[in-house]
Amino acid sequence: MKFYDREKEMEVLKRVCGLKGFRIAVISGRRRIGKTRLALEFLKEKNFEYIFVPKYKTLELFLQELSETSNLPAFQRAADLFRYLFETREYIFLDEFQNFYDMDKSVYSDLQQLADEFKQKEKDCCVFISGSSYSLMNKIFVDSAHPLYGRADTMLELGPLGPGTVLEVLRDLGIKDRKEAIKYYSVFGGIPKYYELLEGIGPVPFEETARLLFFDSMMPLLKDEGRNVLATEFGGEYKTYYSILEAISRGKNTVGEIATVLEGESGRASRYLDILRREYNVISRETPILDDPRKSKRGIYSIRDPFLRFWFGFIKRYDSYFEQGRTDELFKMFSRNFDTFVGFAFERIVEEFLLGNRQFVPFEFERIGRQWGTIRGAPGGKNTYEIDLLAVNEGMSKMLLMECKWQDLSEKDARLIISSLNEKAGYLNPRGTPEYHYGIFARKIEGKTALQKEGILALDLDDMRI
Repeated sequence: MKFYDREKEMEVLKRVCGLKGFRIAVISGRRRIGKTRLALEFLKEKNFEYIFVPKYKTLELFLQELSETSNLPAFQRAADLFRYLFETREYIFLDEFQNFYDMDKSVYSDLQQLADEFKQKEKDCCVFISGSSYSLMNKIFVDSAHPLYGRADTMLELGPLGPGTVLEVLRDLGIKDRKEAIKYYSVFGGIPKYYELLEGIGPVPFEETARLLFFDSMMPLLKDEGRNVLATEFGGEYKTYYSILEAISRGKNTVGEIATVLEGESGRASRYLDILRREYNVISRETPILDDPRKSKRGIYSIRDPFLRFWFGFIKRYDSYFEQGRTDELFKMFSRNFDTFVGFAFERIVEEFLLGNRQFVPFEFERIGRQWGTIRGAPGGKNTYEIDLLAVNEGMSKMLLMECKWQDLSEKDARLIISSLNEKAGYLNPRGTPEYHYGIFARKIEGKTALQKEGILALDLDDMRI
């Protein structure tokens, strides 16, 4: 598959490598996101030394195998290897660098001493370092207690490709139907490696791809992918973290609800959630867009990565089905519930789309997100409201209330939704009297032009021409 996007990251690497002296460029990001591809694309016309750091090997075996499989001399110590490389190579790429942590932590001290020495010598050498463990890469380079703290000249945290780029990828792969594209994006997100698999499968509906990659009885290529992605993060407490993530995938998203899988201990749940969010970057905490997130007590938790949301929701929770060979049953279950999963993901996709295509919103908005709360004076059971997306400008003098529907809507359906949004606007209790706007984003909207003429932001998949 050809190389897509990453222009900003390539510019950062170009700037760092354009400097004189000894430089270290760190690229971190989750497994499969394209760290190695980015570095290799940048280095492809340069003479460089590539070294992959394997997991579950001793330092001695690593050094021995390195000399046997490359043109490098044999070394007894990592410090000697690095000194040789820094003296003889202009570009070096150390891939999966965090694996030295289990192999031999003293490697980091060796590298720190050599980096300081070669920076003083002003030796021209650019060292690329990549790693798939968010927590370990931060510990190695960001934690002031560790030897390589402050030694990186740049730290790139590689994020997923945006929806516009993914649509381009899918078009190039022959998947041009936007409905199918949304299905693929709702599961694979912006992770390039998963789309590479489609080259061997062809432009087929997502359900067929899912059967091959997840529910095939013989060789489901991605059945264990979620476990592989998280293997570099979680240690001995992985069962607890998995239980929490599975609970979130089932819709338990408040501290109180999540505590039910931890024997009702809210304090323990809060501690693990904080670790998952801050140290591992696996979940996010969301508050109503009109709340101050630092003070709000209405926070809910979600799994950040679309693929992991899917994996915990449809694969991990049904481990016993796989063990019993009941993959056909599981595929039928997936087929029945997949539209609901896409509907939830569609809200996030629309938010991403509007953030990248602000011209669709009738005013310059400062922030956008979900809004929910209680309806004052309403009876129990009917005293809550939720708005899929609420965009507000800086002074909160303008607001856009928007509903996201993974459905084909008639003009009548759309008008009923707008009427409901108009009612919900009365629950917001903002300061002053803001100017309200209303919108819908659906798979397809009949009568879209008529709605737009009335000032309604009516968008569907045909508007995703990006």
